[in-house]
Amino acid sequence: MRNVIVGTAGHVDHGKTCLIKALTGIDADRLKEEKQRGITIELGFADMQAPDGTDIGIIDVPGHEKFIRNMLAGIGGIDLVLLVVAADEGVMPQTVEHLDIMRLLNIRRGILVITKADMVDDDWMDMVESDVRDAVKGTFLENAPCLCVSSQTGEGIEELRQLIFAEVAKVGEKNNNPALLRIPMDRVFTIQGFGTVVTGTLTQGMIRTGDEVTIYPEGLNAKVRGLQVHGKSVDAAYAGQRTAVNLTGVKKEDIARGNVLAAKDSLTPSSMIDVKLQVLGDSKRTVLNGSRLHLHYGSAQVLCKAVLLDKDALDPGESGYAQLRTEEPVVLKQGDPFVVRYYSPVETVGGGIVLNPNAPKHKMGDAAVVKALSVRESGDDSAQMEQILRDESKTFPAAETLAKQLGLTAEEGLQQLQSLALQGKAVSIADGIYVHQDYVNYIKDAAFAILDAYYAKNPLLAAMPREELRSKLGGAVKVTDTRSLDRVLQYLGETGVLALTPSTAGKQGYSVQFTKAQLRLIDELVKLYKQAGCESPDPDEAFAGRKDKEECKRLVAALCADGRLIRVSGKFCLDSEFLKQTIAWIRETIQTNGSITLAELRDHLNTSRKYALMILEYCDNAKITRLQDDRRVFY
Repeated sequence: MRNVIVGTAGHVDHGKTCLIKALTGIDADRLKEEKQRGITIELGFADMQAPDGTDIGIIDVPGHEKFIRNMLAGIGGIDLVLLVVAADEGVMPQTVEHLDIMRLLNIRRGILVITKADMVDDDWMDMVESDVRDAVKGTFLENAPCLCVSSQTGEGIEELRQLIFAEVAKVGEKNNNPALLRIPMDRVFTIQGFGTVVTGTLTQGMIRTGDEVTIYPEGLNAKVRGLQVHGKSVDAAYAGQRTAVNLTGVKKEDIARGNVLAAKDSLTPSSMIDVKLQVLGDSKRTVLNGSRLHLHYGSAQVLCKAVLLDKDALDPGESGYAQLRTEEPVVLKQGDPFVVRYYSPVETVGGGIVLNPNAPKHKMGDAAVVKALSVRESGDDSAQMEQILRDESKTFPAAETLAKQLGLTAEEGLQQLQSLALQGKAVSIADGIYVHQDYVNYIKDAAFAILDAYYAKNPLLAAMPREELRSKLGGAVKVTDTRSLDRVLQYLGETGVLALTPSTAGKQGYSVQFTKAQLRLIDELVKLYKQAGCESPDPDEAFAGRKDKEECKRLVAALCADGRLIRVSGKFCLDSEFLKQTIAWIRETIQTNGSITLAELRDHLNTSRKYALMILEYCDNAKITRLQDDRRVFY
């Protein structure tokens, strides 16, 4: 079943609520004060069903300028607007402001409705219709159908109803993926015996009884106890429906209008958002760098400061990139529309779309930031994902995290990243974790600089300790996530950029140019260690009295770097082939007997306890074995 939201807009006392009652039989004014004063103060709701089964939810918004905040809380999720103008008054200030707001919120479909047709003659009606057409010229309503009606006599009501059905049929299908669930909350109350209830327009996704959800920006987890759509209990509600949600796990006092009910862990609160900001052409205000504004999004309103990124000021009719720094956390997605009103006097000055809902702090005039935002604004889906990946690579983001920023499901985000990887623009460094290829190159260049400096100080070594490289690299690229950084190093090793062993790292293809004298000495050292077997010589003793003692030590380090020797403990090294064979025997023994003892290895090697223990502790450190009681088992 399709679900569509229709909303009203227009000046106070132009007959919006009466029109809804004439169309549906439902009085959307529910407050005692509204009935006493004869004006709509809060959002009102009604519904009807199209002949094709489409479920139409209707939102009645207040028209008085004092209640624009309430109007903004309900208008954001609508698919079709009825712009209502009274025949006896014509276009009025709130008609224009509501029209501006709808344009800023990217509403694209509507009907012009001239009410109170019974109160004027035909000539006057022609003038009013001309007035309305002039007012909407150049907007999404310029070519919208226009009907004259009377809620009192019923004139034109049936025609309007049929026109609504026809326009509703043109509204596209919505995404009902439960991972995208979002309900900006416009009412919060309690019902005795049931507890906390919230209502709002389900703008994305779907919700079911029993679902676990999160309320943002507080991050409160709750469970769905029950659901209602248009006063009827349902097991599930879908995008495009006015929905009441009975929650367990939260109290009414802990949540409020403006909060967002969403799929669990699907949003990330932020106090800085990057936007494309448009100032209305008829605005009386100029938005300056640092201007304080009221930000309206969904059903929420927060105060913010506008930091302009590419201009010193935005005059009426101008647009530009800006960072809105909010005084309390907000929860938005890329592409969400918003409205801003001047701090004082409070009047609508502009709005736009969100480009980065979780932005770092920017400085004005940063060309790289402006370029990135232009891609986020106008690039295709792939270009936008690539830009987000480029911006976020330093955090080693999961595919799910990147998908959140674009308002995609984790699966959709992963598909885009896999496509970028096939194009050579993204690199998977772990399951579901991607970075941009440019960031990998940045880390590679930093690693090469560190290795070059190491080679300059250690001309006989082709590799440096891997842990030392990772530590220095973290400082150079300002990364504290050593696990992810090591994953990038591993990728560079797997792709042939770095030569890696579990303990060393060097440039692939780099080799030390030894002198003939050094090569003769290396042959001597290799022979010494092969003959020593498990009984590693102590360099201080083995090289004592030799004039080339320090050269021997340097060459032992070089042999460890190129893998012919392996340092098992401090200054003690073993021939790599001997150690490899010994470890193979240890593995085979544990595989056969379930464990191995120090004595068994000592007897096998026909050596002392000291050397057998040294090898077993090396295996422990390499996570081949572990000590269990007095025996070694597989790690």
